Amino acid sequence: MAYLFVGAGQAGCALVDSVFEVDRVSTLATPVAVNSTIRDLQNLSNVGQESWIGISQREGLVPGDEAGFEEKVSGGFGRDPKVADETASDLVGPLASAFAEQFGEGTPSFAFVFAGLGGGTGCGIAPHVAEAVTEFAGETTDVIGVAVLPNTSGDITRQNADDEETVSAGRQASNAVYGLDRLEAVVDGILLVDNQRLAYEEAAEGRFDDFNEYVAAGIRDLVSGPVLERIDPGTYEDFQPQTIDLQDVVTSLSVPDGTGYAAMGRSVVQTKSLPGYLVPFLGLGRQSVDGDTLAQLAISKRSVADLSPGLAKRAIGQIRAPAPYVSGDDYRIEISLVRSRLDSYCPEVNLGMMLTERNLASFTTLLTFEREDVDRIEQLESQAARYGPSTTV
Repeated sequence: MAYLFVGAGQAGCALVDSVFEVDRVSTLATPVAVNSTIRDLQNLSNVGQESWIGISQREGLVPGDEAGFEEKVSGGFGRDPKVADETASDLVGPLASAFAEQFGEGTPSFAFVFAGLGGGTGCGIAPHVAEAVTEFAGETTDVIGVAVLPNTSGDITRQNADDEETVSAGRQASNAVYGLDRLEAVVDGILLVDNQRLAYEEAAEGRFDDFNEYVAAGIRDLVSGPVLERIDPGTYEDFQPQTIDLQDVVTSLSVPDGTGYAAMGRSVVQTKSLPGYLVPFLGLGRQSVDGDTLAQLAISKRSVADLSPGLAKRAIGQIRAPAPYVSGDDYRIEISLVRSRLDSYCPEVNLGMMLTERNLASFTTLLTFEREDVDRIEQLESQAARYGPSTTV
């Protein structure tokens, strides 16, 4: 395996689960789910119990296959990240050993730590999870944080097994700032996923799975290269692959003054109309794809609300399309138009182009900012300050 994907808390584990919805990701990466509540772990579909690590104030770390796991990992941390932080701070060494056991031989070249920052477990343990990854894998392993920001447009009401719990937007904002402050000190870059993007949609609670899959698909595009498609680019004489890899992603997440904060955008368009599906052997129904439209759509669907693309410091993007759209003349996507769109936002742009056998063209991009240029973080800081004394350490 080349990569390690660790989910911390409910939202983080759910995102890792979505990434592994595609079976072939398991040929590239090892998944681990770290959580304090058995109920959330049992909701995972693609990360099996052998890859679970429970965390508990009373029991410490509990392997997923240990007898009595259900009773030992059930309490959670009461949505208090400081309690989770205190518990996890004493478990970095055991976590490192658990990651080594999960990963098997060798160490990952890159690792992702996924965490939701509005609650207690993920927000509190994520920095220590990142520290444990580094202790296990060494300083040469780059660690990317994937931070899920809470929807703070209003108070939320969650239904649990016993009753309803109302959580204030201010409390969630305070937790998020606390989590970001600590996470940025131990990772090489942060990808932001903002649940507030769903705030004004009808039945928003039902859209979280869709949003997770949207983000997961983008991450798969960026990390997989040609592997998931099982296509040999060498079989296409006119195709000169322009590849990006995870080292390029890490580089794109760096900024001069510290940890970079990135927003992801992804667009997908069909390359074949209905007649082309009905009689594919005649080559009917192929549709042109405008590079600028593809890029513009991806930027408009970025994963962070209240963001100004023109403040980005760096951008990276991956186009994935059928062979006629990356070679030949008739339908080739003009990559220069994609580059021009990104160049209009920031001075440093890196683009890749890969093949797919699907009749779809996709473009996945990251725009990276300095923290002070992300208005959404400033909004969270303001809400946290109004909520009460800062919990930042």
